[in-house]
Amino acid sequence: MANSKTVIIKIKRQLTPDAKPLWEEFEIPYKPNMNVTSALMEIAASPVTRDGKKTTPVTYDSNCLEEVCGSCAMLINGRARMACSALLDKLD
Repeated sequence: MANSKTVIIKIKRQLTPDAKPLWEEFEIPYKPNMNVTSALMEIAASPVTRDGKKTTPVTYDSNCLEEVCGSCAMLINGRARMACSALLDKLD
């Protein structure tokens, strides 16, 4: 039986420096031990919001994927974290 569990990711975006920020929601298939970087890669590969609206791909920085370089640092649930080591299973 296929796993039909999904995860909802909410991303605050700003299309230009002068534009008002907006929230977009994405729903992706759940995978055990998935980190935030992997979730963002899923969204970037298919940039369609939860309500079916096509949008621009999500952009973010990453490099080492080993919590060494710091390039993937971002606010995740209001806390500064490294996306490469922030596991979805362990987020509040």
